[in-house]
Amino acid sequence: MKGEPDAHWSQSFLRLKQWPQTTATGSVNQFIGFHVMIDHNPQIRKILGPLAATVMALAPAAAEAAPYGTWLSQPQIWFHSTKGSLSQVMAQIRSENYQVVFLDYRKVSDSMQQEVAREARRHGLMPVVWVQSPQYRRMSIRDLVVEARHADGIQVDDHFFANYNQSDFYVLRRAYTNPIFCSIQPFQAGLAPHGGCNQLDVQCYTPETFQNCVKLADKMGAVVSLSTANTLSRQAALGGRRFNTFLWPGLRD
Repeated sequence: MKGEPDAHWSQSFLRLKQWPQTTATGSVNQFIGFHVMIDHNPQIRKILGPLAATVMALAPAAAEAAPYGTWLSQPQIWFHSTKGSLSQVMAQIRSENYQVVFLDYRKVSDSMQQEVAREARRHGLMPVVWVQSPQYRRMSIRDLVVEARHADGIQVDDHFFANYNQSDFYVLRRAYTNPIFCSIQPFQAGLAPHGGCNQLDVQCYTPETFQNCVKLADKMGAVVSLSTANTLSRQAALGGRRFNTFLWPGLRD
């Protein structure tokens, strides 16, 4: 039986951080719509034709894709923490206009977690705990909340949605008051909760299915997640959409 969020949470979701991906392309589409309207109405074309030409000439170029979040794996966290380069990597991430860093805190000490989150915040990034493979660790919903204790948000991904039901998700939503980021594979569209995710992303990691994946993300109002190895090179095809990058380029597993 699928759980449903109560009215309090439904309203809260609307007030919590919202990241509409259509904003960047909306202005361009408005210019295009204005031009089409003039072409199909002779009276309007006679009056506003010269103005339309000026407006189109001043219209901005097609918006570029906007980076939003990127992931740091456990080995990356260990490496940068032990080498004293956390500040440097966070500064690099922020300089690329990312706003969120998803962090794999498995077997990372409390002191190191706090250090990583502190450096992220210091550079204007939001630290979000990326809960890896909770099913293998037999994690309860309470365990997930505890896992995110040193961050400002939590991310549950395709492993969560494959092994926990929507009632579990809504228990998490009620127990966890900070933003929840959700990440799914394209074939999991039917498993995504109908409300409660402050951001939903679809993992578009395969070149062969990339365009269909982007269309699915658009349909779901989701952010597109790109693979550094396979699809990050296609970010120019995203127009003004927001995207996440898995993983941050550099040291990997």
